[in-house]
Amino acid sequence: MKRYIEIVYDNSGSMNGLIDGKPKYEIAQDLFKKEILPVIGFKSDTVILRLLGSGCGSNKSIAYNLSEIYNNSRPDMLSKIKSISHDHSTPLFYAISDSIEACKKQSADEYIIFVLTDGDDTCHVKIEDIVDQDLLDKYVKFYKVLIVQLAIDSELSSNNITAITSYLGGQSIKLNSSDPESVMRSKLNKALKISSISSKFPLDHCFTSQPGFDLSWEEIKTTGIDFHQAQLIFNKGLLSWEPSKTNNVSRLEFAELKFLFGLFFTSGVPDTLVFTMLAQLKKPYYYSYDCIYWDFSNARWKYFVPQNKLIQLDNHEAGEEDNVGRESTADIDFIKQREKSYLNSQVYRVEDANTNNPSFYLKLLGKDTEYNKVLVLGDHVIFKVR
Repeated sequence: MKRYIEIVYDNSGSMNGLIDGKPKYEIAQDLFKKEILPVIGFKSDTVILRLLGSGCGSNKSIAYNLSEIYNNSRPDMLSKIKSISHDHSTPLFYAISDSIEACKKQSADEYIIFVLTDGDDTCHVKIEDIVDQDLLDKYVKFYKVLIVQLAIDSELSSNNITAITSYLGGQSIKLNSSDPESVMRSKLNKALKISSISSKFPLDHCFTSQPGFDLSWEEIKTTGIDFHQAQLIFNKGLLSWEPSKTNNVSRLEFAELKFLFGLFFTSGVPDTLVFTMLAQLKKPYYYSYDCIYWDFSNARWKYFVPQNKLIQLDNHEAGEEDNVGRESTADIDFIKQREKSYLNSQVYRVEDANTNNPSFYLKLLGKDTEYNKVLVLGDHVIFKVR
């Protein structure tokens, strides 16, 4: 199968931020090495690394054809990722739009857009203004889109990333700053399987516990499953517990029984095919048909991709995050771009003005008094039109 894969990587300044003393970009590199690169870069894959542009609007993202440059060598791809400088703002939506346009121009059996970001878009645009509904219906809804939120602590930023993922019909996962790296890897591994970017088996369980009281065999019979059928499934070596030795069935045991019963007694699928299907899953069979489904065209189980319908909100403080790790000689274009987004009644932080002798004074007015306050770096000011 020929796959065209776009990797949108966040090379903004905020990736220099620390999690337990370790830069976020180093954590991202580890995730690429251990979880992402092993499931891409096969012989028939075309892998594109796309970095964020230097600004908004006409400034486009920068793309590298890793398959062409490195012949899909995963160590060389990782070296390229490790060489990235993290000194931009986050024109994320424009980069995603560039990926979509690039996919349109390619001929492939499968299209994948993988995004890793640690913050919200800083261009203050709506995703629907860049990617219209016609484009979604004709192309994007057929793509596999996975957006990874790396240590996004802002609820507003996280909401917006989840909202744009929903708009694109993709999947978004949160790797929290409080998560150990092993947990981050586990979350990402499962997300790659749910999105079908990874075709590795077996699929992870849909659940490991179920709420509710134990069930008697009389209660189970009212669901259409009798004791004899449960015993037959056990005799096939598939049920993890023995019905003849169980008077009260736990909800977790019943969920396992219900899933296997559906395959053997409801689906009409021959037993030989059922055993082939089950080979792609883990014992005990803690799965359900609202979690996974059998794709007959590809002969494999797939997860249903969860969808969250959220609304993208204005987030004018997103650009503050990208100032992490910047020196006093800040990018002038970056500063100018932020000036363009000035809003009345918006709180701003006092920062280095990049001049030889900067001086800042705030004149405080009252009914009977008027005096000046010298501003220092880090102070917050709110401007209002009088």
